[in-house]
Amino acid sequence: MLHVLWRAATTRFIAAGLAVTALHLAVFQTVLPWSVPEVANVVAFLVATQVNFFLSYYWTWSDRRPVGRQTVGSLARRAALFNGSAAFGFGVNAAGFSTALRVVGLPPLHSAVAATVASAAATFVLSSRLVFARRPTVPTAVDVLDPVPDLAGPIPTPLADRG
Repeated sequence: MLHVLWRAATTRFIAAGLAVTALHLAVFQTVLPWSVPEVANVVAFLVATQVNFFLSYYWTWSDRRPVGRQTVGSLARRAALFNGSAAFGFGVNAAGFSTALRVVGLPPLHSAVAATVASAAATFVLSSRLVFARRPTVPTAVDVLDPVPDLAGPIPTPLADRG
Protein backbone atom coordinates (compact mmCIF):
# COMPACT_ATOMS: atom_id res chain seq x y z
CA MET A 1 0.00 0.00 0.00
CA LEU A 2 2.75 2.48 0.90
CA HIS A 3 4.61 1.59 -2.29
CA VAL A 4 1.56 2.47 -4.40
CA LEU A 5 0.98 5.66 -2.43
CA TRP A 6 4.63 6.68 -2.83
CA ARG A 7 4.37 6.20 -6.60
CA ALA A 8 1.43 8.62 -6.86
CA ALA A 9 2.40 12.02 -8.25
CA THR A 10 0.32 13.77 -5.59
CA THR A 11 2.24 12.03 -2.81
CA ARG A 12 5.57 12.88 -4.44
CA PHE A 13 4.41 16.49 -4.90
CA ILE A 14 3.56 16.73 -1.20
CA ALA A 15 6.86 15.11 -0.13
CA ALA A 16 8.92 17.35 -2.40
CA GLY A 17 6.83 20.33 -1.33
CA LEU A 18 7.50 19.66 2.33
CA ALA A 19 11.24 19.37 1.67
CA VAL A 20 11.28 22.55 -0.41
CA THR A 21 9.13 24.34 2.18
CA ALA A 22 11.65 23.39 4.86
CA LEU A 23 14.41 24.77 2.62
CA HIS A 24 12.37 27.93 1.97
CA LEU A 25 11.84 28.51 5.69
CA ALA A 26 15.49 27.76 6.52
CA VAL A 27 16.72 30.27 3.93
CA PHE A 28 14.07 32.74 5.12
CA GLN A 29 15.23 32.45 8.74
CA THR A 30 18.87 32.76 7.64
CA VAL A 31 18.33 35.92 5.58
CA LEU A 32 15.78 37.58 7.91
CA PRO A 33 18.29 39.07 10.41
CA TRP A 34 19.93 41.04 7.57
CA SER A 35 16.86 42.26 5.69
CA VAL A 36 13.21 43.20 5.86
CA PRO A 37 10.85 40.19 5.91
CA GLU A 38 9.69 40.69 2.30
CA VAL A 39 13.25 40.55 0.95
CA ALA A 40 14.04 37.46 3.03
CA ASN A 41 10.93 35.84 1.61
CA VAL A 42 11.92 36.68 -2.00
CA VAL A 43 15.40 35.22 -1.56
CA ALA A 44 14.03 32.09 0.09
CA PHE A 45 11.39 31.65 -2.61
CA LEU A 46 13.92 31.99 -5.45
CA VAL A 47 16.27 29.41 -3.94
CA ALA A 48 13.46 26.99 -3.15
CA THR A 49 11.96 27.35 -6.65
CA GLN A 50 15.10 26.26 -8.46
CA VAL A 51 15.58 23.26 -6.17
CA ASN A 52 11.90 22.45 -6.67
CA PHE A 53 12.26 22.41 -10.47
CA PHE A 54 14.93 19.73 -10.31
CA LEU A 55 12.92 17.68 -7.81
CA SER A 56 9.82 18.06 -9.97
CA TYR A 57 11.54 17.16 -13.22
CA TYR A 58 13.60 14.23 -11.99
CA TRP A 59 11.24 12.81 -9.35
CA THR A 60 7.76 14.26 -8.77
CA TRP A 61 6.63 14.29 -12.40
CA SER A 62 9.30 11.94 -13.79
CA ASP A 63 6.65 9.63 -15.25
CA ARG A 64 5.57 12.45 -17.56
CA ARG A 65 8.93 12.97 -19.23
CA PRO A 66 9.12 11.91 -22.88
CA VAL A 67 11.28 8.81 -22.45
CA GLY A 68 13.88 8.56 -25.17
CA ARG A 69 12.84 11.88 -26.67
CA GLN A 70 14.21 14.29 -24.10
CA THR A 71 16.13 17.14 -25.62
CA VAL A 72 17.77 20.26 -24.31
CA GLY A 73 14.86 22.12 -25.88
CA SER A 74 12.22 20.08 -24.03
CA LEU A 75 14.08 20.58 -20.74
CA ALA A 76 14.42 24.32 -21.41
CA ARG A 77 10.71 24.53 -22.30
CA ARG A 78 9.70 22.84 -19.07
CA ALA A 79 12.11 24.99 -17.06
CA ALA A 80 10.63 28.13 -18.63
CA LEU A 81 7.07 26.96 -17.98
CA PHE A 82 8.01 25.93 -14.44
CA ASN A 83 9.60 29.29 -13.68
CA GLY A 84 6.56 31.03 -15.20
CA SER A 85 4.26 29.04 -12.95
CA ALA A 86 6.64 29.77 -10.06
CA ALA A 87 6.34 33.49 -10.85
CA PHE A 88 2.57 33.14 -10.62
CA GLY A 89 3.00 31.10 -7.44
CA PHE A 90 5.30 33.80 -6.12
CA GLY A 91 2.58 36.38 -6.77
CA VAL A 92 0.19 34.25 -4.74
CA ASN A 93 2.92 33.78 -2.10
CA ALA A 94 3.82 37.48 -1.90
CA ALA A 95 0.20 38.61 -1.72
CA GLY A 96 -0.58 35.98 0.90
CA PHE A 97 2.56 36.80 2.89
CA SER A 98 1.96 40.54 2.93
CA THR A 99 -1.73 40.08 3.76
CA ALA A 100 -0.97 37.68 6.61
CA LEU A 101 1.85 39.88 7.94
CA ARG A 102 0.48 43.41 7.48
CA VAL A 103 -3.31 42.94 7.50
CA VAL A 104 -3.92 39.90 9.70
CA GLY A 105 -0.92 40.64 11.94
CA LEU A 106 0.65 37.18 11.97
CA PRO A 107 4.37 36.93 12.85
CA PRO A 108 6.74 36.72 9.85
CA LEU A 109 7.32 32.96 10.10
CA HIS A 110 3.60 32.17 10.37
CA SER A 111 2.92 34.50 7.45
CA ALA A 112 5.53 32.64 5.38
CA VAL A 113 3.92 29.28 6.19
CA ALA A 114 0.43 30.51 5.27
CA ALA A 115 1.68 32.01 2.02
CA THR A 116 3.56 28.83 1.14
CA VAL A 117 0.42 26.72 1.56
CA ALA A 118 -1.54 29.03 -0.74
CA SER A 119 1.17 29.10 -3.40
CA ALA A 120 1.61 25.31 -3.22
CA ALA A 121 -2.03 24.80 -4.18
CA ALA A 122 -1.68 27.17 -7.13
CA THR A 123 1.56 25.62 -8.38
CA PHE A 124 0.23 22.06 -8.08
CA VAL A 125 -2.57 22.89 -10.49
CA LEU A 126 -0.20 24.61 -12.92
CA SER A 127 2.42 21.86 -12.68
CA SER A 128 0.01 18.99 -13.23
CA ARG A 129 -2.06 20.67 -15.96
CA LEU A 130 0.54 22.73 -17.84
CA VAL A 131 4.21 22.33 -16.97
CA PHE A 132 4.26 18.55 -16.59
CA ALA A 133 1.04 17.72 -18.42
CA ARG A 134 0.89 14.36 -20.15
CA ARG A 135 1.66 14.98 -23.79
CA PRO A 136 0.00 12.80 -26.42
CA THR A 137 2.55 10.60 -28.09
CA VAL A 138 2.78 10.53 -31.85
CA PRO A 139 2.99 6.94 -33.07
CA THR A 140 6.08 6.02 -35.01
CA ALA A 141 6.02 3.94 -38.19
CA VAL A 142 6.84 0.83 -36.17
CA ASP A 143 3.90 1.46 -33.81
CA VAL A 144 1.32 1.54 -36.61
CA LEU A 145 2.50 -1.51 -38.56
CA ASP A 146 0.52 -4.72 -38.24
CA PRO A 147 2.31 -7.43 -36.33
CA VAL A 148 4.53 -9.57 -38.51
CA PRO A 149 3.11 -13.10 -38.87
CA ASP A 150 5.12 -15.93 -37.36
CA LEU A 151 6.94 -17.51 -40.29
CA ALA A 152 8.90 -19.98 -38.20
CA GLY A 153 6.10 -22.56 -38.02
CA PRO A 154 4.97 -24.97 -40.74
CA ILE A 155 3.34 -23.48 -43.77
CA PRO A 156 -0.25 -24.72 -44.08
CA THR A 157 -1.01 -26.65 -47.22
CA PRO A 158 -4.75 -26.72 -47.81
CA LEU A 159 -4.56 -29.18 -50.71
CA ALA A 160 -2.69 -31.81 -48.70
CA ASP A 161 -5.46 -31.89 -46.07
CA ARG A 162 -8.18 -32.86 -48.60
CA GLY A 163 -6.93 -36.39 -49.00
